[in-house]
Amino acid sequence: MTELDNAIAAAFASEGQQQEDVNKVYLTLLRTQLTIPVKKETSLNEEEPFSPLFAKIEDKYFLIAFDSLERLQAWAGDQIDNVGYVELLGRDFIAGMSDQVYFSLNLGTDYYKEFSPDEIKRLKTIVSKIDQLKI
Repeated sequence: MTELDNAIAAAFASEGQQQEDVNKVYLTLLRTQLTIPVKKETSLNEEEPFSPLFAKIEDKYFLIAFDSLERLQAWAGDQIDNVGYVELLGRDFIAGMSDQVYFSLNLGTDYYKEFSPDEIKRLKTIVSKIDQLKI
């Protein structure tokens, strides 16, 4: 189990009733190195250095990320040769994400977590506050 798995397990166990458990998931996510599956492309440009893959789950589109390359590889299975990836710190991934999108962390694992657009907005607020403290 990863540190992020432990935080998610604690939040699930408290059924989200303990705000400190939820906050720990958010803070752990922001400092975790994420592996994001992307389209393999030969013609990348400076404005769009990569194109992330999306998953369609229950008629919603989700950006996908994993907290390890091994988990991405397990998810991609025999299609791994068709999938590229980039690694970003969770805070950078969230900062660059639209707050209108859904986000799926560790899809297909025991500690899979979906983040709604409202959670993305909250995470972006946390990133903004952290950035203000650094000034």
